[in-house]
Amino acid sequence: MTPQEMLEQMIDKAWTDYVDIHKAEIDSGYDDAMDGFDRKEAEGFACGLEAAYSVVYNKVYESKIPEFDPYEYEDNNG
Repeated sequence: MTPQEMLEQMIDKAWTDYVDIHKAEIDSGYDDAMDGFDRKEAEGFACGLEAAYSVVYNKVYESKIPEFDPYEYEDNNG
């Protein structure tokens, strides 16, 4: 596996973690402020990895993780 492929996997994992944390925050009814901090930290980590990828490889990485819509998730699970 090349370093580029490893970074791509890290980005996908980071976005998966973000989605899981965001879903847990919604499911808990937003009753714990720490969930929001965890979500923002996960989002920042994923964005940071994407920025590093852009700088190193001079192109944008399109994650294989589908974009998460929290409003749609709430409508379907609320």
